[in-house]
Amino acid sequence: MKTDEKITLWSERIHEFQSSGQTCKTWCQEHHVPVSTMNYWMHKLKTLDGQSDTDMIFAKMPTETEISKNGTLNISPSPVRIFITNAIRIEVMPECPLELFHVLIQGLKDHA
Repeated sequence: MKTDEKITLWSERIHEFQSSGQTCKTWCQEHHVPVSTMNYWMHKLKTLDGQSDTDMIFAKMPTETEISKNGTLNISPSPVRIFITNAIRIEVMPECPLELFHVLIQGLKDHA
């Protein structure tokens, strides 16, 4: 199979996976595709499209002094916002139970 045929094939597979609503692991199991191969092709096609997985994102984190003054500055805790793609956004409110937050993070790690 020629390189351009492989690119077409994997583009179609990745599109099928992304529109399935399934996790990568589940989709790969159903289609008998190793997860590592799927990840390889997703990365390779992003690279060919000029996209990068390594774009840095900077965030201002509060200092210990700012955190300790939190009550006196009337700063309410902000939600945690996780943007995976333009279509997948997760917002966790400050009142979210810690156990649920741990389950969410573990789930993201398991399906990354």
